[in-house]
Amino acid sequence: MTDVIEPPIVAGVQGGVGTTLLARALRGADHRIYGARNPVDVLVCRSTVHSVYAAQCALQYTQGPPILAVVDDTPSANWGQNTTNKLRLTEPHVQSIVRIPLVSEWRDIESPSSVAEQVLVEAEADLPKSLRPFARSLHELVDEILRQSSTRRARTA
Repeated sequence: MTDVIEPPIVAGVQGGVGTTLLARALRGADHRIYGARNPVDVLVCRSTVHSVYAAQCALQYTQGPPILAVVDDTPSANWGQNTTNKLRLTEPHVQSIVRIPLVSEWRDIESPSSVAEQVLVEAEADLPKSLRPFARSLHELVDEILRQSSTRRARTA
């Protein structure tokens, strides 16, 4: 018997945080902006204090601890101290936190989501170097989704 894993439910804390891009890359269900008490597997926010705060507010209403995907708001930047501290305070309320790097080139193309949805089907070595950190983060996110799914199955068995 093969276990069937449902596509992950992806929702953002606000518009413009990268929800649709991640949902398409993961072949997940794009639930746009998170609504209180709705199911969510991956909650998406940006790497800003304001966006992490919005995630903390949303987490008060999630049905179970989701994975928090934090999309970098600038390329190759360290998170600020306040953002880092807020994320540390958030850790006990999520399954995990996965950092998603910003791909600079995507700021200048019309449909970055169509590029993102091909990342998991390509071997990392075949991807342009600028996409490889994003690909590694996506693989980490997939691993967390699979771990989340197996934990849920174990609880219901």
